[in-house]
Amino acid sequence: MNLVPQELLARATAREGDVTPMPRALLVFAHPDDETVGLGARLRRFRQAHLIIATDGVPRDEEDSRTHGFPSAIQYRHARARELDDMLSSAGVGHMFHDSLGISDQQASFQLPALTRRIAEHIRSFRPEVIVTHPYEGGHPDHDACAFAVHYACVLAASPSGVRPLVAEAAFYHAGPAGLKTEVFLANPAEPQQVVRVLSPKERTHKRQRLDCFYTQRVPLALFPCTAERFRFAPHYDFTRPPHSGPTWYDHFPWGITSGRFCRLAAEAARELRSEVGSAWG
Repeated sequence: MNLVPQELLARATAREGDVTPMPRALLVFAHPDDETVGLGARLRRFRQAHLIIATDGVPRDEEDSRTHGFPSAIQYRHARARELDDMLSSAGVGHMFHDSLGISDQQASFQLPALTRRIAEHIRSFRPEVIVTHPYEGGHPDHDACAFAVHYACVLAASPSGVRPLVAEAAFYHAGPAGLKTEVFLANPAEPQQVVRVLSPKERTHKRQRLDCFYTQRVPLALFPCTAERFRFAPHYDFTRPPHSGPTWYDHFPWGITSGRFCRLAAEAARELRSEVGSAWG
């Protein structure tokens, strides 16, 4: 399409009724429902996109499975997959290509090199112009893992001329001074350009209906007011340092991963991946 980055971002995040051509887009999110949290009011614009979900949305310990009334993680996993299929159908994008990489919820940080290579394979085969993913903000370790993997996969999959897709981020959640902050980005010193799409009453209704398809997640999804969707160019991150001072949101939970441990895993993964691309590393 040969558009400047600002135009690519504007077209990729346009409202559902917009008739401007859609860039070739790859969506990379951590869990079933993240695609709806991030861009649920404009999903029909992405009917030709490829959607990659890193995890199955099911923690290994099966506590969530039992809490939601499922006797096993396998049954919960099937329910989470059905929720995604139902949402895509209700949004009018039931034929969208989507692939789950099958990592257990809360475990993506422990598979950073493998996750990065899988995403790089999708970039090589699909050749997106824009990738929409998570910011690195310490909201959920799987979100941070996707942010890492997309950034490094773009290097692994770069064309011989060095061309890489534009990486854009959707707003999710992170720790704030008074608790959880949703639907806004963590402040970044680089101040990357943002696109703010304030949702109309109709868009809010459509997005809430799509979120309601994830009936097992109705409690956490109620924390998102569906007032706006925000997007920005992905800034340069140092994944070997926490995204902000003080505890991240997931530092408060016994998930077997802290922000400090994530940074150590990211440093190890970066060293391993750098050895595969040498001087091409950016």
